[in-house]
Amino acid sequence: MAVSFRMLFCIICGLVLLAGGVALASGTGAPSLSSDITTPPANLTVSVQLDQEGKYITATFRGGLGQTLLKEIQVQVRRPDGTTETKSLGNIIGESVVLDGSGCGDQVTATAFFKTGASYQILNEKTEYIVGICSADYKAPADPCAAIAQSPYLVPATIQEIPSNKSVEIQANVDISSIDVQFRGGFGQNLIKQLQVSRIAPDGSTETKNLGNRVGDEVTFSASNNCMDRIAANVSFMDGTRYHFYDQVLHISRTI
Repeated sequence: MAVSFRMLFCIICGLVLLAGGVALASGTGAPSLSSDITTPPANLTVSVQLDQEGKYITATFRGGLGQTLLKEIQVQVRRPDGTTETKSLGNIIGESVVLDGSGCGDQVTATAFFKTGASYQILNEKTEYIVGICSADYKAPADPCAAIAQSPYLVPATIQEIPSNKSVEIQANVDISSIDVQFRGGFGQNLIKQLQVSRIAPDGSTETKNLGNRVGDEVTFSASNNCMDRIAANVSFMDGTRYHFYDQVLHISRTI
């Protein structure tokens, strides 16, 4: 959202401030003028115009009786966090510099330096506070899955290592609102007595299904929520051994 204000400072035997209208589409507060400025003699009067668009501040030289004697004008922006930026403005009417503000009510000062060696602070202006641009307004969006992620039921149990001669492998895939678990083979494929896969929800509810031992065999679970579920698998072999060999938390529709 663009914010524009124009301040024309003409100092003639005293300081006269001619302030234009402020067009503010989004923001709060109004510019404030500090009394911390100095008045040069009439023959050294110069003027600077400020324009603010978003967080950027443009300072433009607008002339004055002191134009030919002007060496430069140092324009400085001081942000609320204490950081500053200073740029030099020449004595050609229309010459401008752009300063990087914050949109949070920056203080802009301008000091005129003359070839005579004299210097005067001719401007001390606070810019607009712009809602929606000022970084102080930023708040990280709340994570809708943060509370679910803290569930104790979503903590995987310790995996048991299966001997290599009896290894088996499964693969879990998420598709928006469902979880597919496939059997992917292994050296122990023909030794399997039973392979059970469970979907464990954040509230502790569990659904268990038997998975076949042919490559490509599949079971499907409906996701219990749109954040995450836990998938665990146990395999029992014909020799009486049993292993908890798979346990993972799957993110359903997003990554946290």
